[in-house]
Amino acid sequence: MAAKAGKDLGFSILLDYYGMVLTEKQRNILTEYYNDDLSLAEIAENYGITRQGVRDAIKHGEATLMEMEEKLGTARRTEAIRADLARLEELVSEVRVCNTGLFEPDTRVQRATEEMLTIIHRLDTQGGTARWHLNL
Repeated sequence: MAAKAGKDLGFSILLDYYGMVLTEKQRNILTEYYNDDLSLAEIAENYGITRQGVRDAIKHGEATLMEMEEKLGTARRTEAIRADLARLEELVSEVRVCNTGLFEPDTRVQRATEEMLTIIHRLDTQGGTARWHLNL
């Protein structure tokens, strides 16, 4: 579903990182709001509370998630690592292209770049860094 105007979907990512510090009810409300794209009215009906109660729970949950990110920076660091890995992959590919353009490509460069790409792909899949893209 398309995100409603004004929703900061970065909270969905922060929820993945820090959701465990929220109360179960806050975590569920934020999940329904950001991941399931339910409206305040739909969530209020699900929990038997007012729309204002849902909004308050969302705001408190968001504040907690932001505080955790400000203190720990896990999501920001993960995004930086992901961007660095993507750039390294680009650079390795450029080296490989330059090497194949030679009359006799250097097999050492071929082996080294293959190993570099293997390492980059392994690092990129550890910890799920490839799954998340965050604009904080």
